[in-house]
Amino acid sequence: MVFVTSCAAPLVVIEAPIEQLKNLDDYDSDGVIEAREQCANTMLGASIDNYGCGTQIPLEEPFNIDVKFANNSYEIPRSAYGKIEALANFLKRYNDLSVVIEGHTSNVGDKTLNQILSENRAKAVSQLLVNDFNIDQQRVTSVGYGFDRLMSTDNTALAHATNRRIMAEVNKVKKIDNMKWTIYSVNQSL
Repeated sequence: MVFVTSCAAPLVVIEAPIEQLKNLDDYDSDGVIEAREQCANTMLGASIDNYGCGTQIPLEEPFNIDVKFANNSYEIPRSAYGKIEALANFLKRYNDLSVVIEGHTSNVGDKTLNQILSENRAKAVSQLLVNDFNIDQQRVTSVGYGFDRLMSTDNTALAHATNRRIMAEVNKVKKIDNMKWTIYSVNQSL
């Protein structure tokens, strides 16, 4: 056997196999070897640190209810009590959350009267949450928008009924995996 080299460095020959002391496998395919892995089974494609732990970002999920009112009324319809009770139960389960009750009207009639009506609708639902379902008053805010935020701009009975409503929005924040960008990532805003 002849070895030809262009430099004068001595040739190193390994006679015995070297024993691997650390596990160099990457069982969860996150790019971190098992010897350094501290967070097994990270989501495939998640942005991770040097120890295989994924980073997370907040995702806000709205919890909405939609209560419809009769024309020129802020009396809560009996059919809406189940929706309001579901909101109250949600607030009891997540006692660190608060809610904004939004009152809306149709665009029929005087703007000032509709503004007052929308505020009264929001207050009626807020008071129901506080008085009947024992939600702390500090967690419930009400605001009236009159007909500034119409769901439908049509001039029909159905559109007017759709606009006479209460919206309650609670934002629950949960953590989701922060995914790393690759050439295969899809930009949702494009």
